[in-house]
Amino acid sequence: MPDTYICLGSNLGNRTEHLTAARGAIIARVGAITAESSIYDTAPWGPVPQDNYLNQVVRVSTALAPRELLGVLHEIERAAGRDRKNEVRYGPRPLDLDILLYGDRAVKEDGLTIPHPRIAERAFVLVPLAEIAPKLSIAGERAEKLLSRIDTTGVRRFDPV
Repeated sequence: MPDTYICLGSNLGNRTEHLTAARGAIIARVGAITAESSIYDTAPWGPVPQDNYLNQVVRVSTALAPRELLGVLHEIERAAGRDRKNEVRYGPRPLDLDILLYGDRAVKEDGLTIPHPRIAERAFVLVPLAEIAPKLSIAGERAEKLLSRIDTTGVRRFDPV
């Protein structure tokens, strides 16, 4: 089974509870979580003014095919209250689950691109990804090297105290 990396994010409602519930649902419906990053408080990305996100990356061992995995992740998002049909693009959401990598497979289908096309430009993805897999190769470069090229100012480890 390929190592699959999923980014979890939340900036509506109880962000911590959304991430906790998502991890539980991933274990129950997708496969074992074999590594998980710290949780990070991150500035929102994109043109829509909104509150900060909590983000985390998990590595999962799954038997699901990429399209099937995407469907299950969308179901988990819906259970958390996400309504993809009526939301603002890049706007706030209770839960966002993105497939970053699926082993060494490349997928380019309608609504599904793996590796995720914007990994290299998003600190909220690269910081937690490089924490759990710094030597991971993404498009021929290590995660830690990609991370060294971007601004990580808006990303800080989350302490729920």
